[in-house]
Amino acid sequence: MKDPSIAAFWLFTLPRVVGGYDYDDDVKQKLWWQYKESMRYDQLRDVVAKRKPGWEHLQEALISIDPARARDDPVIVKNIPFYKAKKALEAEVMKLNPPARPQNWGELDLPLNASSWSKEDLKDPEKFYEMTVLLNAQREIADKILDAQWEAKWRQEKLNEMLAEKVRPYMQKIESGRLSQPIILPPQDQNQKRNQRRRWWFF
Repeated sequence: MKDPSIAAFWLFTLPRVVGGYDYDDDVKQKLWWQYKESMRYDQLRDVVAKRKPGWEHLQEALISIDPARARDDPVIVKNIPFYKAKKALEAEVMKLNPPARPQNWGELDLPLNASSWSKEDLKDPEKFYEMTVLLNAQREIADKILDAQWEAKWRQEKLNEMLAEKVRPYMQKIESGRLSQPIILPPQDQNQKRNQRRRWWFF
């Protein structure tokens, strides 16, 4: 509800008219604040979804507005470095020229074939010409569809291959135990823990 007047109707007027709920000022203020925060989230979400420069910082603001909603929001990128690396690889893959589609690759259920015309029809030169034109046009369209499917499949497989090449060195380091930084931090000294427990903070 981007229109505030419509939002006010659904939040306050309709409950009062239909159910007899006349909220006090505190409840109205809270409901209106929630509506404004939801609107602010939606507006910022639209900007983040466009992925223009600086979107990752706006995403942090989006999460701070409504952490619970952001947790399941598909617009929110959980792993920003991986996302950017994948986008860079996608751009590289798009610059590559895929090989020609193999001759027998792919299959389409075409609506027309030679049996769509009777033998009597094919004795008529005009009907025979019509069949030839339609079947050739259908084949041309089918080839373009199959070419697009082949190209999409090839680019996706190429992207997966390049991603695997990028990830493989890190997986090898994990398997050999040669990570540059430990995944699990070493436990703190017990005395240090006891000292931390004794700390009191006064505000």
